[in-house]
Amino acid sequence: MMGSLRGILAEKSPEYILVDVNGVGYEVEVPATTLCQLPALKQEVSLSILTYVREDSIRLFGFTSSFDKKVFQELTSVSGVGPKAALALLGPVDGYDLCEIITSGQIVKLTAIPGVGPKTAERLILELKTKMQKLMARKKDDVEIQKTKISSNLAASIMDNQNVSHKMEQKLIRKQIIEDLKSALSNLGYKDKQYGEVVHSFEQRMQLGEKISIEIALKESLSKLSERILQKH
Repeated sequence: MMGSLRGILAEKSPEYILVDVNGVGYEVEVPATTLCQLPALKQEVSLSILTYVREDSIRLFGFTSSFDKKVFQELTSVSGVGPKAALALLGPVDGYDLCEIITSGQIVKLTAIPGVGPKTAERLILELKTKMQKLMARKKDDVEIQKTKISSNLAASIMDNQNVSHKMEQKLIRKQIIEDLKSALSNLGYKDKQYGEVVHSFEQRMQLGEKISIEIALKESLSKLSERILQKH
């Protein structure tokens, strides 16, 4: 059985659409709600498919969502409701809205759909109310799971961005401290050759995670440089 179909939308009409899959055209019957959601001709289309097999024919019914396909299946399980009537029921509203109409027992809205009389409407409510409630519950669970996944991914992305930003910030701080230290030592009369090794040691310590302020770095640098000068004398 065909469960889905992806190809190029070759034709589009209220009766059926034609989907070209590698040179093979598939005639697919769709409800009006699906027809309105289809892309322009010559564009790619992806449909959830229900294959309807009878002794004298094989018909394909297409939907933009698997939920609408499930609703269509439930509709055709009701006595007296064939594919044509099921397509009509899904014409003015999508699957979820139709579920709400049936579960809330809105006979007036059902009978307002062409081809649906009072008896059929009552039968739909009687036979499908519980089934439609279960379908809606599963749909809500799926939506909540998807929302949770999106929230988790978003939170992880934010955390990653924050970590990257923090690392960049720390790198800039270390760079600024080293530049300020070099400038201060140079202004005090020390040469590059004299303070180069001392400054490099501070740079390594900060890269390893040690927190060192410019005040501490300058104080320790002056102490080490003074010791070296004294040792030479």
